[in-house]
Amino acid sequence: MNFETTVVWNQKFPGKIHCQNGQVIEYSAPVELKGMQGTLTPEDAFVGAANMCYQIVFQYVSRDLGIDLVEYRCKAVGDLEVVDGVKKFVKITLYPEMRFAPGSNMSNLEKAISTTKRKCLVTNSMDLEVDVVPKVL
Repeated sequence: MNFETTVVWNQKFPGKIHCQNGQVIEYSAPVELKGMQGTLTPEDAFVGAANMCYQIVFQYVSRDLGIDLVEYRCKAVGDLEVVDGVKKFVKITLYPEMRFAPGSNMSNLEKAISTTKRKCLVTNSMDLEVDVVPKVL
C-alpha cells in the first residue's frame, strides 16, 4: 500500500498539495519563516497528522472495547527543539476531551488510550515522544 501527494509551487506562496484522496490544500511556510498567514504549513500538517490519526484509531479501539464515543475534541501541541544543530519535533502532546454514551464500559478507557497509542500508524512513524492527557466530559 502506498500513499502519494503532489506539491505544486510557482515562485511564491501559496503552493498547493494534491492528496491522493482528491483534496487540494494551499500551503505555505510558517509566517515566522516569511510564509503566509491562513494556509496549511508543513508543521501544522505534521502535528495535525498525529492528532487526526490518534482520533481515528481511538474511535475504533474504544468501540471494540465497549466504549461508545459520542464526542471528541483534541488539541495537539508539538514541541520543536534544536537537536544536534537541527530543528526537530521531539514530542507531541495530545489533549483529548471526550464524551461517551451512557452505559459505556469506562473501565476500559485506559486500555483504549494505551492500545490506540500502540496502534496509531502516524505517531508510530514519528521519531518522538507522544503523551496523551485525556479529559472525560
